[in-house]
Amino acid sequence: MKVLFSVLATAFMPAFMPVHAEHPVHSQAWADSVLAVLRGNLGREPLSTIATTDLLLDAFSARKDHCSLAEVDGIRSTSFADMGALDSALACAHRTMAEYRPGCDSLVLIRGHVAMSYLYLKLEDFERVDSICTKALALWNPKWKPTVLRNALLTNRAIAEARQGNLDGAEEGFRNILSLAKAEGAQQDMYDAMLNMGALKDYQGQLDSAQHFFRQSLANAITNGKLGRIARSYTNLASLATERGAHAEANKLLLSALIFADSAKDLSLQVNLHGKLAGNYKELGDFGKAYRESMLRFDLNDSLLNREKLRSLTEMQARFETVRQDKEINALRAENLSTELEKTRMKRTRNVFLFILLGVVGVSVALLTRLRYINRMTRAMKKEKSISEALLHNILPEEVADEIRQKGHADVREYKSATILFTDFRNFTQLTQTVDAAELVGELDQCFKAFDNIVESHGVEKIKTIGDAYMAAGGLPDALKGDPLQTILAALDMQDFMLAYKQRRAAMGRLYFEMRAGLHTGPVIAGIVGVKKYAYDIWGDTVNVANRMESCGEVGCVNISQSTYERVKDVPGLRFTPRGAIEAKGKGLMQMYFVERA
Repeated sequence: MKVLFSVLATAFMPAFMPVHAEHPVHSQAWADSVLAVLRGNLGREPLSTIATTDLLLDAFSARKDHCSLAEVDGIRSTSFADMGALDSALACAHRTMAEYRPGCDSLVLIRGHVAMSYLYLKLEDFERVDSICTKALALWNPKWKPTVLRNALLTNRAIAEARQGNLDGAEEGFRNILSLAKAEGAQQDMYDAMLNMGALKDYQGQLDSAQHFFRQSLANAITNGKLGRIARSYTNLASLATERGAHAEANKLLLSALIFADSAKDLSLQVNLHGKLAGNYKELGDFGKAYRESMLRFDLNDSLLNREKLRSLTEMQARFETVRQDKEINALRAENLSTELEKTRMKRTRNVFLFILLGVVGVSVALLTRLRYINRMTRAMKKEKSISEALLHNILPEEVADEIRQKGHADVREYKSATILFTDFRNFTQLTQTVDAAELVGELDQCFKAFDNIVESHGVEKIKTIGDAYMAAGGLPDALKGDPLQTILAALDMQDFMLAYKQRRAAMGRLYFEMRAGLHTGPVIAGIVGVKKYAYDIWGDTVNVANRMESCGEVGCVNISQSTYERVKDVPGLRFTPRGAIEAKGKGLMQMYFVERA
């Protein structure tokens, strides 16, 4: 697939700037100089940007510089959005708006609007993107620099128009950006505008015009020596050749793209290119080369996944470090409170001796009352502790809850093999429009309670529910529980329950749910998210693939991946129906199997 409507908002993302000994984090001059570099740097590495801006937040917070904090959070928002961490991106974007003051540089406010529009593009809320960009562009002063911020707003608005079907408006927007970029000599903006024009023309089926713009973007990238851009331009030209059926020509272009993607160390693009090469070699009948390219794609994808896991671990480690610091602060507060209580106790002791002179009986009565009060408070505290521990065990896996109770936190863990189960009800959205809300929620609750009992009986861990979707995992947090077989049996029991549920509701003449279920086995990362209202959650490509197994399945069936199939194919009592290679959104062709009891 070609690069369709590349988002200019990433064009000003900074590359990582290491912290040298001569520039301590607390130095105001150091922080100002780093922010100045970030402000004009066109690097696109989001993870290193987050690492750099973490240090800047500490520096600018120490001197209460709200304007710089707002600008740093705007940069962080776009980086988080590039990483797919949209909750963090939204939090940073809101902080940019909250920290902005009338005395700050107006470009800080513009950067905040760019971050917001980019985030809502990722969320596909295109009406809001148009509103944010239009509002920000009305504030723009033609004398302001850098113009990349203005062009980012124009581009994001044009993309939103295209995604809403207004292709003429999108084309006018992209041509306007290209004209402005040429007049200002903004090479990056010119490249992005030409790339977007080519993608738009291709989307409209105008392949000759698309080729013209992609060749222009290639010439621009070569002139400026931008390896990653050269690779993407070759990739788009190759996709056009593939559309025309010229697979041999497409492969020549893909091999050129691969050379530059390798030089740019763009693993994600290399994975994509090897997949395209494999597809073209297959069309040409050269199955040996097609197999070789597929293997290269899988090997590189493993490297990419390892890098993504490292990034996730780094981000979660930072979260837990914040929690640890909060615990230390609370411990210090508790220690100070204890000191104050000790002082109060000593003062009261002195008063007691004074009151002894007035009457021993009065003091005895007071002490007895105090003792009763302490006993009541002790019983109340024990009861509250019991309730808290029970609640903790109810919302978290038992092993994780025990770890938090003992250590005050739970470590992030990586599991080499876990089986993820996803279920989803068909036409749930349509049912919400025809069924009374109380009845709908009641039926959903009945089904999910049954699912809870089923997964528990098989040693499978419930992770969460998302609307009408149910997610569970076998093999964690205890790797000895919930193996692939038990997770499959749990899914089959769920489908049996749903069949009986359907028959019962149909006999009553009432509407009913029908369910798809999908499983995939692979590596995941598991841990606790957040500080308030936290929850046990899992991450990794395995989760995404399991979700695709569910969406590619059929009602009443349990759909499993090749990975899960390999682990249970020799288990007696199961029958498998091969489905062949099926296109999974964002994953390409994947082997799938229906599984049932023999």
